[in-house]
Amino acid sequence: MVARLLYLILISILALGGIPLAAAASIEDQRADYRAALDALRAGQRARAISLTEKLDGYVLQGYLEYEIYKDRVGALRSAELQAFLARSAFAPVADSLRKLGLRELAARGDWKLFHAEYRRYGDDPELQCIRLRHLLRTNEQQAEFIGDIETLWRTGKRLPAPCDAVFAAWHKTGHMTSEKVWERVRLAMENRQLTLANELARYLPASERVWVARWIAMHRNPVSELANLRYPVETPVARMIVRHGIVRLAYRDPDEAMRQWARIKAKHQVFGEDDNYVYRHVGILAAQDNLPSALPLLSAVSADPNDESLHLWRLRAALRAAQWGTARQFVAALPQEQQNEPQWRYWKARTLEHSDEMQEANRLYTSLARDRNYYGFLAADRVGADYSMQHESIEATSEETGAMLARPGIQAARELYLIGLVPDARRQWSYTTQHMNNRELQVAAVVARQWGWYDRAILTVARSGHNDDLELRFPVLYRDMIEANANQSSIDPGWIYGVVRQESAFVVDARSSAGALGLMQLMPATGRQTGRKLNLSVGSSQALLDVENNIRLGTRYLKEMLQRHRGYQVLATAAYNAGPIRVAGWMPEQRLDTQIWVESIPFNETRDYVKNVLAYTVVYDHRLGARPTRLSARMPPVTIPRNEAP
Repeated sequence: MVARLLYLILISILALGGIPLAAAASIEDQRADYRAALDALRAGQRARAISLTEKLDGYVLQGYLEYEIYKDRVGALRSAELQAFLARSAFAPVADSLRKLGLRELAARGDWKLFHAEYRRYGDDPELQCIRLRHLLRTNEQQAEFIGDIETLWRTGKRLPAPCDAVFAAWHKTGHMTSEKVWERVRLAMENRQLTLANELARYLPASERVWVARWIAMHRNPVSELANLRYPVETPVARMIVRHGIVRLAYRDPDEAMRQWARIKAKHQVFGEDDNYVYRHVGILAAQDNLPSALPLLSAVSADPNDESLHLWRLRAALRAAQWGTARQFVAALPQEQQNEPQWRYWKARTLEHSDEMQEANRLYTSLARDRNYYGFLAADRVGADYSMQHESIEATSEETGAMLARPGIQAARELYLIGLVPDARRQWSYTTQHMNNRELQVAAVVARQWGWYDRAILTVARSGHNDDLELRFPVLYRDMIEANANQSSIDPGWIYGVVRQESAFVVDARSSAGALGLMQLMPATGRQTGRKLNLSVGSSQALLDVENNIRLGTRYLKEMLQRHRGYQVLATAAYNAGPIRVAGWMPEQRLDTQIWVESIPFNETRDYVKNVLAYTVVYDHRLGARPTRLSARMPPVTIPRNEAP
């Protein structure tokens, strides 16, 4: 007990940056001054903000305030002031941000000697790359040494910052930008659906070739009309790329119609084996994603590149969906050895062996897989009736290791930001500080985050450490009373809710997805409001939806709705929670189907991985809640809802 108390005192001292206990009260004054300085900056009271910042000399977040003060006036900073700031704030991402602003200012001033000296630290920034290259093109007669840098920058299907335009224009003038290189980038732009960029790139082509870019864009926009009325020969390489693009574009709507159009074009025009291979591959994958019978013949006809992972996986999925177990076995054998060793394909190899009555070898694989704590390990354990393997092993950190971690300024800054409620800034600071840590340091950092109650950082940090067996750290049992109460009310098991929460947000309370989903259970605002009306719960604002109690209540109710809508099929409900019930209806089989195969053939990578993770996490949370885990085989009965009766 005494040792524990001394340990907590040590942590308290270190977490405050080594501040003696007698002075610890001043930390609240510093936090108050920090907030007041931020408020002053927002109100445009720069002089007051500077005065408050000067009072914070030695406070770990002083650099954050200095950045806010300096960022719009970096040109007025003396070099000594900038260097002093960078030295004080080297542990914080704001130092990088201000240094990049400083580099832009150095370029504007024409201080190229200092620019090039500092640039080496930030060579991954496309804008700075182009500022540097533009200067070198103007001043360096020996251009061969950096022409390769320009070509590397050029090879992208995305738009680059404005300074790159001058670089590419100068490169074009030198004669190094060939038509082949321009067409390569046009192709990348079209594949990324960057039509405006592709159109702009046409200016670098000879006048006689620019019409082909317009034809390519027209093909992308209306493949049905363009393919039906080809007004140009298709034997040239560019024309063939355009026609292939149109066929694949049409296949997104209707793979079988795309193949009919391809057969018609082949009857009229000369095409090459590489064209057939391209079309069969791309259309075949789209057909597999639509679960069409034509997928397997198309993908089987492709001359497979050993490194074409997407092709290998989709033709294997097509074989499983078609119950062609012998073909599936051949496809597994054709996978690169590294992939064959992955749990996913070891499991499906065992399933193909079962269908060949090679039970001894199948059981050997299942027994080996059953030692793993993952989706395929649990499925394999079900095949041989083995107990699920949990393999819990706690991460233990000594007081010396913890103290050393807490003594790092970057960790102290993350904690301060977290404590004063600037959580997004705290996360950025944490990521910045931990990005170059070794595995052991990451493990200790995860332990520290858990001690603070910062569970989402603990989960994400330990995931990078190579230690996957601390179940208490990776799968915390948070909000238990709330989750179990809602589970009981909705008559669904709490382990499943925990599995969804863990996958959706990893317990990031204020999580916001790029699509707009919010909170622990990642609810879309419209879904939250609609579900709230059924519960007489008003959630008219994002903040109301982010509230933990509201979010869990609404998410659990919506999960229950998905379960009822899908006739009690937990797997279908899980997929619908992620991708929406309308999409899941389109993925339903024509007849009874093994649910494991249904999961394997979900067309969206995100949803397929989501369902597997939720199911595996549900097993782990059953265990963490002290219950005997429900077998996945019990959660995954065969899908018997035909497509024409899909909810």
